[in-house]
Amino acid sequence: MKIFIEPNDVLMFRDGKPFSGGDDHYARGTFPPSPSTFYGALRSKILSEKYPQYESFKDGNVPEGVKKEIGTPSEQGSLTLQHFSLAKRVDGAIHPIFPVPKDVVKIKGMDEKIVFILKPEESLNNKISCNFPFASLVPLWLKTEIPIEEVNGFLSLQAMSAYLCGNVPDEIMKSDRLYKKDERVGIKKDRTRKAAATGALYSVEYFRFAKEIGFAVELGGVEKFPQEGLLRLGGDHRSAFYQESSFSLPDKGKVKNKIKDTGQFKIVFLTPAIFDKGWLPDWIDTESGIGTVNNITLKLISAALDKPVHIGGFDIVKKTPKDMKKAVSAGSVFFFSIEKRQY
Repeated sequence: MKIFIEPNDVLMFRDGKPFSGGDDHYARGTFPPSPSTFYGALRSKILSEKYPQYESFKDGNVPEGVKKEIGTPSEQGSLTLQHFSLAKRVDGAIHPIFPVPKDVVKIKGMDEKIVFILKPEESLNNKISCNFPFASLVPLWLKTEIPIEEVNGFLSLQAMSAYLCGNVPDEIMKSDRLYKKDERVGIKKDRTRKAAATGALYSVEYFRFAKEIGFAVELGGVEKFPQEGLLRLGGDHRSAFYQESSFSLPDKGKVKNKIKDTGQFKIVFLTPAIFDKGWLPDWIDTESGIGTVNNITLKLISAALDKPVHIGGFDIVKKTPKDMKKAVSAGSVFFFSIEKRQY
């Protein structure tokens, strides 16, 4: 089931750091938000629709059909997010929006109209010494004497499709076309006196979305989910309206043909990813950079990464902050070569 989620007002998506109003003076936001925020909101929606007994859920005493979909406080159910991205509604149609991949760069100091794509350059292995974690990695390179820098922003569906086929994106959307930050001041309450606490001012960062901007989400593993309704989303009890919708993703046909021709491909992370080995996918050997997935032996030859993002949250059952984890940031790119395919 595909849905479009549109904020009713500003939304709060805090970073992974714990925050307590009055003890800390500033709560920073993070954007795009982690899919886990939406997973929790949809999980709560299912519970409220099918068995609105929160205390029973805390004890694990819910009907088996509900438990199958949303799990228990300690285990996940069958509910999955098969797609998550920003999106824009244009004349009723939903168009996904994607973070700019980290191998897209521009001339330093110039606008985003002149961009380039970095590529692995194996010929530099004998010319450049690097402290890469394993020998199969090669530098990403662009032949130019002009200083370059990363590109921040988002790509439309058409621009992402062009990028996946090896072409330079024709347009980069700046974040201010999609949302703006809205900083607000609050004060912690003294619940015993039922009054404002002394010296407990703090600031919170909210996000105000542009018109027709929201999130495209595809759910899996759930039955009879309402076609439309309200979600409690993010912090501060904010809400959003969702409605069943349809949207398309980049065509895989041209990408598959390109992989057949070159024997190489790249993976772009649309959302943050958590691995047991830090930045490295769990199935890749840490010494050789080689691993096997679906009977296909692959070698990691390069990667374009940003600094990790921290994903935390709050456990409403245990009433404690969740363990904070480092994740590979959205937009990161891994380059692979196909070594062998087993039939």
